[in-house]
Amino acid sequence: MGENYNKSIIKQLEELTLENERLNAENKLLKAENNKLWQTIKQLNDSIEQRISEAVAKACAPLYERIAYLESENERKDAEIIRLKGQINKDSSNSSQPPGMNGLKKVFNSREKSNKKVGGQKGHKGTTLKVPENLDSLVKEGKAKKCVIDFTNGSKEYVSKWEIDLETKVVYTEYRYPLGTNPCLFYGKNLKALCVLLSINCFIADKRLSYLFRDLTAGLITVSSGTIEKFKKEAASKINLSSIREDLLNGEVMHVDETLLRSVQVLEYESNELKTAIGTSFDAVIRTHSNSITTLYTVNSHKDDKGIKRDEIIPCFCGILSHDHDKKYYKYGKLHATCGAHISRELKGLNELYKIEWAEKFRKFYVGINEYKNRTEVCECDKLMEIEKEYDGLLLEGDTALEEMKEGSFIYDKLYLIINRLRQYKDDYMLFIRNYKAPFTNNQAERDLRHCKIKQKISGCFRSWAGVVCYTKIHSFLSTAHKRKQNLFSAVKGLFCHLSNSTC
Repeated sequence: MGENYNKSIIKQLEELTLENERLNAENKLLKAENNKLWQTIKQLNDSIEQRISEAVAKACAPLYERIAYLESENERKDAEIIRLKGQINKDSSNSSQPPGMNGLKKVFNSREKSNKKVGGQKGHKGTTLKVPENLDSLVKEGKAKKCVIDFTNGSKEYVSKWEIDLETKVVYTEYRYPLGTNPCLFYGKNLKALCVLLSINCFIADKRLSYLFRDLTAGLITVSSGTIEKFKKEAASKINLSSIREDLLNGEVMHVDETLLRSVQVLEYESNELKTAIGTSFDAVIRTHSNSITTLYTVNSHKDDKGIKRDEIIPCFCGILSHDHDKKYYKYGKLHATCGAHISRELKGLNELYKIEWAEKFRKFYVGINEYKNRTEVCECDKLMEIEKEYDGLLLEGDTALEEMKEGSFIYDKLYLIINRLRQYKDDYMLFIRNYKAPFTNNQAERDLRHCKIKQKISGCFRSWAGVVCYTKIHSFLSTAHKRKQNLFSAVKGLFCHLSNSTC
């Protein structure tokens, strides 16, 4: 029995061994099949993911293109908004735009604050109402009239109260000549001078001026508009501008600028042809040449080199020429003082309108140079070298700021032009600190041209080219006389000082 038992155990072991081998073989087959299935699943997954990504990419491609287009459009429109906002917010304080184009917009004073107190400064000549100490002499000379009204009943002790007034009365002067002389009536030099002064210097229209004299003289004198025009032509004919021109050419500094007036007629100098507009008007270019004591205006039909050469002033000048960076002026002379106020306003505009911090940094540096000049009598060599070095360093900082911007954008172009101008015309922008005779601004010329815009606002336009020439000629005379502190009425009256019978 024990033998059968052992055999049974052995048999079972053999069967189990065979079963184990069979199961191992099946397990290997299953593993191989499993690996094959996993590879198939992986391939399917990779294929599915690829197909899904391709499908998604294909489906989203138009969307991505649309997004890219909208982003570029958004950038373009943002740049256009910045440009338009910059255009709208431009005024005379942050650009070269003239004050006349500010419209109804309130513009704050762009002047730098000083340490001076508000109001008149020491040495300022006031206009206090007072009785002149030489009143009796003035009465004897016929320049004044003195009246006494006594409320004291002849008392020797009294308090004086003075009334200062003006009388207007018509003076008729009879000139008697031998028989045979033609009798005539003519206006005197006082009336003529007053007409010219009120019309040209005070911008009173001829027709209103006629009414003014009628009312002042209780209807005794009514000067017609045509007669007033004759007075102005007569005054212009008596003015010799050659001495004014010589004073300008002999000066050390000359300010130049130009503005436009409107005229119904225009003279084409090349053909010497006088054209008359119908339903419109022409430009008349008024150019001022001035310094602290002299002013000379010229008129041309175009803003070009031909007008400058025709005037024969700027090409003959050898001193310092101050202007507003008008490139045609750089062709003449050797020393140019380019206006610092204009570039300062443009730098201020870059900072305020386009948020370029470098522009404000350079502006403060540049204005600071002028403040230093105002405090000193001469710029020492060491200080000048320091200023020159800082100037060049700030331009390099500007180049760095330019590299951070998108090339070709509106703001990039604006900044590039300013930096390039400051580098190319450095000698002209720095002349005022190198040579203290050179001015920092060209405000002298702008002040001398201001009357032209007032004239245009009041009158609109000139009716003839001869009227424009007459206006500029008389204003050259009046502006020069004013700068030299001459009495304008006496100066104009001197133009009409001739024999009383010469107009007959």
